[in-house]
Order: sequence, then C-alpha cells, then structure tokens
Amino acid sequence: MNSMLASLARPGALLAINLLFLMVWGFSAFDKLAHGLPKYFGDKFGHTFLATFPGLSASFWLLALAELLGFGLAAVALLHGEFLGRRPPLWLTTMLGWSLFVFLQLGFGQWLTADYNGTAQLFMYFGVTLVALQFVNGAGREFPAIRSRAFDA
Repeated sequence: MNSMLASLARPGALLAINLLFLMVWGFSAFDKLAHGLPKYFGDKFGHTFLATFPGLSASFWLLALAELLGFGLAAVALLHGEFLGRRPPLWLTTMLGWSLFVFLQLGFGQWLTADYNGTAQLFMYFGVTLVALQFVNGAGREFPAIRSRAFDA
C-alpha cells in the first residue's frame, strides 16, 4: 500500500504543477481578453517608456498573448498526460520555461513603476517557478534526455 502511494507522489505533484499554471495563466489571460485594456493601465504605465515603445496598448496585448501562450502550453501538457510519467514532460517544461519570461515581464513592469513590493512578489513567483522546473526536470528522473547537455563533459 505504501509503495503504491509513493508511486503516485511524482505524478500527483506534476499534475498539481500543471493545474496550478493552467489556472494562473488561464484566469489572467482570459480576463484580459474579456475586459480589454483597463483604465488603470494608462495611469500606472503612462509615465514610463512603455507608453512610447511599444505603446500602452501593445504592451498590454503582448502581456495577454504571453499569458495565453502559457495557458496553451499548460493545456497541451495536460492533454498529453505528461504528469503520468509515460513520456518526457516536454510541454510542461516548455510552459515553465516560458512562465519564467512572463514573470520577468510582469516584474519589469512593477519595477518600472517603483512598485517594489509587487516586484518582490513576482521575484518569488519566478523563484518558485524555477524550483518547479527543477522538480519536473530534476536529477534521477527516468527521462535523462531532457537534461541540459551544456555542462556535461
């Protein structure tokens, strides 16, 4: 019984990671798509260089597309059943890597507006995402081909 429960730990953790990011990017992206550019966006970012390049509207929609891509990658990982461990978690890995860049984008926006508490929070999201990425592709996995070969010599 204990070995059966232990064998469910990794698939359960992978499923939880997958569902968490599916929710994070799904709710965020679909809210942006449903409601469009909010009034506060201009108030918050209008005094930054984002107002001129790429522009407030473009900045907002690029962020929405980045989050939508994160949702799409998480959905594909879930549909492929990567959490089951029958194949390498390529889509899940890609989604987590992409998520790092989305959190970087969000953190940069917070930093630009001197919202250092928000920046710190996004730094934590970035760090936890990095931990999740290491767990998904961690040492001792049954899919060593996923590991980076950059430091193997």
